[in-house]
Amino acid sequence: MSLTIKSLISSLPEYRQVKALYYRAFPKYEQESWRRLLFKQLFRRADFLIFYDQNQLIGLSYIIHHHGIHYVLYLAVNDQVRSQGYGSRILNQLKRCYAPDTLILDIEQPDTAAANNHQRLRRLHFYRRNGFSMTDRLTKTPAVTYQLLTTCQQIDHTKVDNMFAWFNGRTFN
Repeated sequence: MSLTIKSLISSLPEYRQVKALYYRAFPKYEQESWRRLLFKQLFRRADFLIFYDQNQLIGLSYIIHHHGIHYVLYLAVNDQVRSQGYGSRILNQLKRCYAPDTLILDIEQPDTAAANNHQRLRRLHFYRRNGFSMTDRLTKTPAVTYQLLTTCQQIDHTKVDNMFAWFNGRTFN
């Protein structure tokens, strides 16, 4: 059975609950400004989606779009229902929504020296199980190095760069 999807708007009764989930689910160094996320979706090149099973809030995703590529910037499952298959259901629904296009996302690169390497490996296994493959593209930040995963065999890195340029407020080709 499909989950119900709604776009995040401030009039939703669960708005504060969604915002709290966002801040709980992601470390501070990964968080974008809440206002910026809401602003960017006004351009119709980003979707802030909320997922429900019946009337229960299950999770959220934030997707950025650019010419056939849909970047899953954020995906979080409500703490109260984790480990019940909802993450896979959300990903399957996203794949159906954006088919036949490509979904991409970043995870922390597995690293045996990292204190949370077990968590990184679990995430990688989860995404592989859900149809994502690793690419050779790494993004280094002061806090962590990210590995790009994709649902297709080859990725157009120029499109990916242009998408990030738009999201970060820079011009692109």
